[in-house]
Amino acid sequence: MIKSITVTKKNYTDYADFAIKRLCTPQGKKDSGVIKNVIVWFVITVVFMTIFQVEPIRLSDFHWPSGLIVAVPFLILIIVFLYNNHKLKEQSIPNENGVMIGNKTIEFQADGIRETNHLGSYFYKWQAVEAMEENKGDLYIFVDKLLALIIPASTFTNEAEKEELKAFLKAHI
Repeated sequence: MIKSITVTKKNYTDYADFAIKRLCTPQGKKDSGVIKNVIVWFVITVVFMTIFQVEPIRLSDFHWPSGLIVAVPFLILIIVFLYNNHKLKEQSIPNENGVMIGNKTIEFQADGIRETNHLGSYFYKWQAVEAMEENKGDLYIFVDKLLALIIPASTFTNEAEKEELKAFLKAHI
């Protein structure tokens, strides 16, 4: 079975988001997230500041400048984290018409998968394929924990064609 595909930047960024979530989420557990952890620690800090006041606690007695002083570093941390994530994501997009993004042909054979583009040819034995996963209609064939062959949803003319390929892959994985 031979597939001619075109992987776009959008396909790659969808894959990168999926791969990161796949790596960061512990198996069988929900992802807690860094931002959620920062918010939880902020709430714990405010609770401790409120509990350990000497006088009876009333909202009007809360020392708001102290609360603001505690909140500002947390807000700065969240903003820096989000900015660095965005910057890293933008800088990690591969070159146009390179190895990951561009036109390529993928041939599924009895002994493995051959990927061919204008820069070269790559062959993966079936033993290298760890998993096949689907995200937003795109098919990802993982040949390592992070590296996957991306088959965009636009490659398939109908759902039956996609199901046929998935059945073929499941038989060999």
